[in-house]
Amino acid sequence: MKPQAIARPFQPVISTFDPAPPSRDPLADLITAVPAPPPADAANLRALLPGTNFLEYYGLTGNPFADCVHPNFFYRTESHTEAFRSMLQAVEFNASLGLVTGPSGTGKTLVSQLLLDQLDSAKYQVILVLVTPGLTKTGLLREILSELNLALPVGILRVQDLVKLLSNHIIEMHQRSQRLVIIVDECHLLDADCLHIIRTISNIEIPERKLTTSLLFGEARLAQRLEHPTYESLRNRIYLRSQLQPLRPDETRQYVKFRLLVAGRMTELFTPRALDALHTHSGGICRTLNKLAMLSLIDGTDHQQPLVDADSVEAAAVRL
Repeated sequence: MKPQAIARPFQPVISTFDPAPPSRDPLADLITAVPAPPPADAANLRALLPGTNFLEYYGLTGNPFADCVHPNFFYRTESHTEAFRSMLQAVEFNASLGLVTGPSGTGKTLVSQLLLDQLDSAKYQVILVLVTPGLTKTGLLREILSELNLALPVGILRVQDLVKLLSNHIIEMHQRSQRLVIIVDECHLLDADCLHIIRTISNIEIPERKLTTSLLFGEARLAQRLEHPTYESLRNRIYLRSQLQPLRPDETRQYVKFRLLVAGRMTELFTPRALDALHTHSGGICRTLNKLAMLSLIDGTDHQQPLVDADSVEAAAVRL
């Protein structure tokens, strides 16, 4: 008879092997070692971000050099006044086409916005077409019809169909004693087909007069293109034209002071040398001048200057 096994209590095996500690993440160590900073209040943020409160520092009610089209800040130079007056005359005297050209950033869009505001809505239906690169003649006509809130028939429409739809609407407007004014901005981007569509629109008329006025706004290269013989019929329909020029040094000084005045600054803010530097570095181009002036205000605030000096303008010019 075999002896029976004697049950013994379970004894866990304790290993003498000591595994290597897990590798530590140095970034985690850093995060746990450094306490999170307390939330910053508005005063702390201003201290961390100098220059962001330049409006308050210089007593301005708004940004006089913001990158936007605001009629209240429109400073009428001689060329701006002449362009605005000429385009008004083109509309009032029933000219079929008007043209405003000038370097980029000289204020063409602002003049077009003023015309939108000034033309009597009882007499004129004014629409604005902003040209984009690659716009086709069909796309141009569709854009015009869309601005007029005209529904397009279902299906593929030919250019002739779109022109007919537009022509019928223009005649209906005339019967209501209204005239269509089409403002075309960035029209230097238009290709030859689109320019000829504008000429076609200018031909919509009754025996007594033309029924539309198209005002073209674009860079100077458009005027150069129109000198080509292929555009002679279009060029001959442009009765009134203007060319915007960069600001002269004296106009730059008045431009800056005027905008500051509109923004609530009643006293000088830029030193004479700073104003000269603004003109030198901007070339009298309004858009560049606005950017440079705002950067100069930020620099002046950073250095707690009561007046913005030429050094701040020079520092800002590096950031253009």
